[in-house]
Amino acid sequence: MMIHRSRGIASGLDLSGSYRRCSGYSEIDIESRSIVRAACLYRDEDIVLTIANRASVVAIDAPIAREAKMRELDRIAIRRGYRVLPPSLGGMRMLTQRAWKIYLELTSLGVEVIETHPGSALKSSGSESLEDLLNIYGIKTSQEIISKSREKDIRDAIIASIVAYCYYIEKRCIEEIRASDGTLYLLKPLKQHMTS
Repeated sequence: MMIHRSRGIASGLDLSGSYRRCSGYSEIDIESRSIVRAACLYRDEDIVLTIANRASVVAIDAPIAREAKMRELDRIAIRRGYRVLPPSLGGMRMLTQRAWKIYLELTSLGVEVIETHPGSALKSSGSESLEDLLNIYGIKTSQEIISKSREKDIRDAIIASIVAYCYYIEKRCIEEIRASDGTLYLLKPLKQHMTS
């Protein structure tokens, strides 16, 4: 597979368990600090090709685990008050299997892949809305993308791309939950980021 990566793109993927449903996808151009794409992707091949050709890092909203079982990471996150769904739970099994396959393909193509959970990232930031996050990080976007963000898949993908952006360019705004079987990347409280 020939890859022509566009450097300086941080992306977010709100992966669905099935290719029949929208997997929200968002890209932030790091140099211009702007969201340049927000769309639905469907088939695994389209997801992998889109990300591998464009992004240096992607934050995926899905458990990145070889096996669909409860992880130490999930237990820690839940104890800290984050409403993550463990890989062993019902429909999460299919999502986990799909995420692991995509993770392996993307990392083999040189893309850095991190795990996030947009609802928890919004909570950890202390923000009440996506608009607050965009304002605090000075990330620009179009009215068209703001309209698309009313759809949960797209909104979660945009939040995931903000996590990827922070991870790529400004790690001081990243909150990590680490365990022996994975790391969940969230956002530090906005006030803490502003004063740091």
